[in-house]
Amino acid sequence: MPNVILDTDILSEYLKGHDSNVVKHGDAYAETHTRFTFTSVTAYEMAFGMEAKGATKQLKQTLEWLSHNEQILPIEDDYLTAARIKGKARRQGNTVELPDCLIAAVAARLGLSLVTGNTADFLAIKRAGLKLTIEDWRKP
Repeated sequence: MPNVILDTDILSEYLKGHDSNVVKHGDAYAETHTRFTFTSVTAYEMAFGMEAKGATKQLKQTLEWLSHNEQILPIEDDYLTAARIKGKARRQGNTVELPDCLIAAVAARLGLSLVTGNTADFLAIKRAGLKLTIEDWRKP
Protein backbone atom coordinates (compact mmCIF):
# COMPACT_ATOMS: atom_id res chain seq x y z
CA MET A 1 0.00 0.00 0.00
CA PRO A 2 1.71 3.24 -1.16
CA ASN A 3 1.89 6.44 0.87
CA VAL A 4 -1.08 8.79 0.34
CA ILE A 5 -2.32 12.19 1.50
CA LEU A 6 -5.55 12.16 3.47
CA ASP A 7 -8.13 14.86 2.85
CA THR A 8 -9.91 16.40 5.83
CA ASP A 9 -13.15 14.44 5.44
CA ILE A 10 -11.45 11.05 5.42
CA LEU A 11 -9.10 11.84 8.30
CA SER A 12 -12.02 13.15 10.34
CA GLU A 13 -14.13 10.08 9.55
CA TYR A 14 -11.25 7.78 10.47
CA LEU A 15 -10.76 9.48 13.83
CA LYS A 16 -14.49 9.41 14.59
CA GLY A 17 -14.82 5.78 13.48
CA HIS A 18 -18.18 6.42 11.80
CA ASP A 19 -17.59 4.81 8.40
CA SER A 20 -16.56 1.14 8.59
CA ASN A 21 -14.92 1.23 5.14
CA VAL A 22 -12.82 4.27 6.07
CA VAL A 23 -11.81 2.61 9.34
CA LYS A 24 -10.92 -0.65 7.54
CA HIS A 25 -8.78 1.17 4.94
CA GLY A 26 -7.23 3.39 7.61
CA ASP A 27 -6.34 0.46 9.86
CA ALA A 28 -4.76 -1.38 6.92
CA TYR A 29 -2.82 1.77 6.04
CA ALA A 30 -1.66 2.15 9.64
CA GLU A 31 -0.33 -1.42 9.60
CA THR A 32 1.83 -0.64 6.56
CA HIS A 33 2.84 2.92 7.50
CA THR A 34 3.61 4.08 10.99
CA ARG A 35 1.83 7.38 10.50
CA PHE A 36 -0.75 9.16 8.38
CA THR A 37 0.14 11.97 5.97
CA PHE A 38 -1.98 15.11 5.57
CA THR A 39 -1.43 18.80 4.92
CA SER A 40 -1.44 21.71 7.35
CA VAL A 41 -4.60 22.81 5.51
CA THR A 42 -6.35 19.71 6.87
CA ALA A 43 -5.05 20.47 10.38
CA TYR A 44 -6.48 24.00 10.02
CA GLU A 45 -9.86 22.75 8.77
CA MET A 46 -10.16 20.24 11.60
CA ALA A 47 -9.11 22.75 14.26
CA PHE A 48 -11.50 25.37 12.89
CA GLY A 49 -14.41 22.95 12.94
CA MET A 50 -13.79 22.03 16.57
CA GLU A 51 -13.19 25.65 17.62
CA ALA A 52 -16.46 26.67 15.96
CA LYS A 53 -18.32 24.01 17.98
CA GLY A 54 -16.46 24.82 21.19
CA ALA A 55 -15.17 21.23 21.31
CA THR A 56 -12.11 22.09 23.40
CA LYS A 57 -11.41 18.59 24.74
CA GLN A 58 -11.82 17.02 21.28
CA LEU A 59 -9.54 19.70 19.78
CA LYS A 60 -6.82 18.99 22.34
CA GLN A 61 -7.01 15.23 21.66
CA THR A 62 -7.01 15.73 17.89
CA LEU A 63 -4.04 18.10 17.95
CA GLU A 64 -2.14 15.58 20.06
CA TRP A 65 -2.96 12.79 17.58
CA LEU A 66 -2.03 14.98 14.59
CA SER A 67 1.36 15.80 16.17
CA HIS A 68 2.33 12.12 15.99
CA ASN A 69 1.70 11.96 12.24
CA GLU A 70 3.14 13.66 9.15
CA GLN A 71 1.88 17.15 8.41
CA ILE A 72 3.05 18.71 5.14
CA LEU A 73 3.16 22.46 4.68
CA PRO A 74 2.26 23.89 1.27
CA ILE A 75 5.13 25.73 -0.40
CA GLU A 76 4.99 28.83 -2.60
CA ASP A 77 4.55 26.78 -5.77
CA ASP A 78 1.55 25.01 -4.22
CA TYR A 79 -0.19 28.36 -3.69
CA LEU A 80 0.52 29.37 -7.28
CA THR A 81 -0.73 26.01 -8.56
CA ALA A 82 -3.85 26.38 -6.40
CA ALA A 83 -4.50 29.86 -7.82
CA ARG A 84 -4.10 28.60 -11.39
CA ILE A 85 -6.39 25.63 -10.81
CA LYS A 86 -9.01 27.69 -8.95
CA GLY A 87 -9.03 30.28 -11.74
CA LYS A 88 -9.26 27.71 -14.52
CA ALA A 89 -12.02 25.81 -12.70
CA ARG A 90 -13.99 29.04 -12.35
CA ARG A 91 -13.61 29.72 -16.10
CA GLN A 92 -14.97 26.20 -16.67
CA GLY A 93 -17.99 27.06 -14.51
CA ASN A 94 -16.87 25.14 -11.40
CA THR A 95 -16.46 26.60 -7.95
CA VAL A 96 -13.65 24.94 -6.01
CA GLU A 97 -12.47 26.08 -2.60
CA LEU A 98 -8.92 27.26 -1.89
CA PRO A 99 -8.30 24.61 0.82
CA ASP A 100 -9.14 21.82 -1.65
CA CYS A 101 -6.93 23.41 -4.31
CA LEU A 102 -4.01 23.62 -1.85
CA ILE A 103 -4.42 20.05 -0.63
CA ALA A 104 -4.58 18.83 -4.25
CA ALA A 105 -1.54 20.92 -5.23
CA VAL A 106 0.53 19.37 -2.43
CA ALA A 107 -0.55 15.84 -3.38
CA ALA A 108 0.24 16.47 -7.05
CA ARG A 109 3.64 18.01 -6.27
CA LEU A 110 4.61 15.00 -4.17
CA GLY A 111 3.13 12.51 -6.65
CA LEU A 112 0.89 11.02 -3.96
CA SER A 113 -2.71 9.90 -4.31
CA LEU A 114 -5.27 11.99 -2.48
CA VAL A 115 -7.72 10.02 -0.36
CA THR A 116 -11.05 11.84 -0.20
CA GLY A 117 -14.75 11.23 -0.15
CA ASN A 118 -15.20 14.64 -1.73
CA THR A 119 -14.62 13.29 -5.21
CA ALA A 120 -16.82 15.77 -7.12
CA ASP A 121 -14.75 18.82 -6.14
CA PHE A 122 -11.45 17.06 -6.73
CA LEU A 123 -12.62 15.80 -10.13
CA ALA A 124 -13.34 19.45 -11.00
CA ILE A 125 -9.77 20.24 -9.93
CA LYS A 126 -8.50 17.45 -12.19
CA ARG A 127 -10.58 18.80 -15.10
CA ALA A 128 -8.90 22.15 -14.51
CA GLY A 129 -5.61 20.49 -15.43
CA LEU A 130 -4.01 19.16 -12.25
CA LYS A 131 -2.48 15.70 -12.51
CA LEU A 132 -4.07 14.14 -9.47
CA THR A 133 -4.88 10.59 -8.46
CA ILE A 134 -7.95 10.25 -6.25
CA GLU A 135 -8.88 7.36 -3.95
CA ASP A 136 -12.09 7.06 -1.93
CA TRP A 137 -11.78 4.98 1.24
CA ARG A 138 -15.56 5.11 1.68
CA LYS A 139 -15.77 2.44 -1.01
CA PRO A 140 -15.12 -1.18 0.01
